[in-house]
Amino acid sequence: MKIVIIGGVAAGATAAARARRVNESAEITIFEKGDYVSFANCGLPYYVGGDIKERGRLLLVTPELFRERYNINVRTGCEVTEINRKSKRVSVVCRGEAFEESYDKLIIATGGEPITPPVPGTELYGVSKVFTVPDADRIKEMTDNGVKSAVVVGGGFIGIETAEALLKLGIKTTLVEAQSQLMSGFDPEFSLPMERRLAAMGLEIRLGVSLKSISGSEKAESIELSDGSTIPADLVIMAVGVRPRTSLAQKAGLSLGITGGIKVNAAMQTDDPDIYAAGDAVESLHLVSKRPVRIPLAGSANKQGRVAGTNAAGGRLLFNGVLGTSIIKIGGLTAGRTGLSEREAKAEKLEYYTIFVPAASNATYYPGSGWMILKLVAEKFTGRVLGAQAVGEKGVDKRIDVLATAIYGGLSVLDLENLDLAYAPPFSSAKDPSILAGMIAANILRGDVKTVTPQELSDFLSRENAGLIDVRTPREWDSGHIEGAINLPVDKLRERMNEIDASKKYVVYCGVGYRAYLACRILAQHGFDVYNMTGGYNAYAMDV
Repeated sequence: MKIVIIGGVAAGATAAARARRVNESAEITIFEKGDYVSFANCGLPYYVGGDIKERGRLLLVTPELFRERYNINVRTGCEVTEINRKSKRVSVVCRGEAFEESYDKLIIATGGEPITPPVPGTELYGVSKVFTVPDADRIKEMTDNGVKSAVVVGGGFIGIETAEALLKLGIKTTLVEAQSQLMSGFDPEFSLPMERRLAAMGLEIRLGVSLKSISGSEKAESIELSDGSTIPADLVIMAVGVRPRTSLAQKAGLSLGITGGIKVNAAMQTDDPDIYAAGDAVESLHLVSKRPVRIPLAGSANKQGRVAGTNAAGGRLLFNGVLGTSIIKIGGLTAGRTGLSEREAKAEKLEYYTIFVPAASNATYYPGSGWMILKLVAEKFTGRVLGAQAVGEKGVDKRIDVLATAIYGGLSVLDLENLDLAYAPPFSSAKDPSILAGMIAANILRGDVKTVTPQELSDFLSRENAGLIDVRTPREWDSGHIEGAINLPVDKLRERMNEIDASKKYVVYCGVGYRAYLACRILAQHGFDVYNMTGGYNAYAMDV
């Protein structure tokens, strides 16, 4: 059997290694357009910023290792220009030499390509993307030669990570994002703590404006934005997103899906039974919405490559789908998400509700705990967990992974509140934030309490005959409260209940939601119509 793989890096390299493990006798060849068949592209910003000191650490598997350990032929600097499905051959241009290569099974792992905005000046020296090892080399060369000011265009993963890297090098840096928030995959409120942390690190952030042009004689000197303002910049990083490389597949007559990625089944097989595809170039099934999506992440690309390599080599393996689980580090802050955001659940027209959980990463009496805010999206009536997001100083990764596993397993909030997770004061609280989220969401599902989210508060107060009660201590009230609220501490609530107008509905809040829950239980049993503002004042301010 002869297996040809177009593209290396995550999906292609994984497919090749897996195919060899499945089939020792197959002839396996990788054609990689670039000079590096397997490198850590997610690590490039950390190399630029100096967190990764040695360039060689980015190079995961070399062609020599592929040959010696796996008996796989790797041809770098080789671009496949055409797929002839009828003759089962590919046309290749390899460092100036053109030839054809036959295949029995073909795997397309062409990945994605960074989007360059169609604006004047992108060809100037000093304008770069952060996508390949040569890109990182070029940026390192420029920063080593006295870059004074930089602009990063794009507020996603690569944009934020690169902006932080440049700040670490002492370069005055501005981040420009056309949308009104950073990290558009998160719900809007999660942008706030990210913005605050980046601003505290010295980053200037410009939201809601786009790049209009880059100016300079031979090299970049400044940029102009859509609002007419200009920013000095001798380094401009393009990080506005990635599109799938599908032209080769499309030219061969293979079907694309509604997302623009190559259409594949669960075996990573295209509509040609002898051609498979994997990685950033394909579309996948979202495990919650059950709709096709294209989420270019390394974890998914590796799993898809493993499936494609298995099946191409004669084995049997299926790829179930994706949840879009992802995470980012911003200074000492971490933000992560999995499943559907609230915005996505709304777009899917799902019946859902949300809760916020400000919580400590571990027991607060043990040194070194950090705070986080966790948001859970659950389905009404069933309590099925649809998605989660979290931002905080410590422990976000652990909770997002727990919740991703819960979603993958189809668990409900009733299951979540009964999880048996490891506990000791250095690692968690007796009620882990994941379990606490389940308890709070299950209370709502059972009808123990009614809730309003911080984002719904203003509208609720304006359209209902409603009031607002702050049940924190006077000292907490004095340090900051929501305008229009009255202060009735929960410990004095029973004796001051006569101060509450029984004809009104009331939203009750505290610091994180627990005391307000107690107050709601008290007031509800005395005949008052009350709602707990989930997450309390911390979630209202998104303060971690």
